[in-house]
Amino acid sequence: MLLPIHQLIDSKPFAYNASKAAVNAFTIHLAHELRNTPVKINSAHPGWVKTELGGEGATIDIAGGAKTGVELAMLPDDGPSGGFFHLGEPVPW
Repeated sequence: MLLPIHQLIDSKPFAYNASKAAVNAFTIHLAHELRNTPVKINSAHPGWVKTELGGEGATIDIAGGAKTGVELAMLPDDGPSGGFFHLGEPVPW
């Protein structure tokens, strides 16, 4: 059975997709290694941000793109670790 094709498959090169998968896998690995410490390890999806990479059609300004990173940097001691997040919500990868 083939998985459904994502609507953006033609616009993302393989190297970009592979690097994102590697970051997610490393996030899980590092979170496991540091599970007995107060350190939280998470990945952030900033959204489609108006930058040189995101382009003019992007829907989020730079300040909005920083929100997820700031939220993750300020997690409480009992916050999540080993996840991928966008604006406070876990994102599947």
